[in-house]
Amino acid sequence: MIRTWAMLLPVLAAGCTTMAERPAPPRGPCVVDERLRMRFVGVKFHERLRTDIERQAQAATSRVLNPGDAATMDFRPDRLNILLDDLKQVEGLRCG
Repeated sequence: MIRTWAMLLPVLAAGCTTMAERPAPPRGPCVVDERLRMRFVGVKFHERLRTDIERQAQAATSRVLNPGDAATMDFRPDRLNILLDDLKQVEGLRCG
C-alpha cells in the first residue's frame, strides 16, 4: 500500500502545479519596420508563419491578401496586411 502511494505521489503532485502563463496577445497599433520586412519578404507563406509575423508586428489581427483579392479600405491601426505574390511568397507587409 505504501509502495503504491510512493509511486502515485509524483503524479498527484504534478497535477497541482500551475501552467506557465502565455504572453498576452499584442493589441496594436501595428508596427512594420525595415527589419520585419527584411525577415519575411520573399519567404514562402505558410499559415503557421502568420502568428509569428503578427506578434513581431504587434498586430492584434491580420489578413492575408493574394493578388486580385478584394479587401475593405477601412483603416484599422491594429491590423496587419500580409501581401502575397502569385507564388504564395510574402511580397509585402502593411499596417491598416
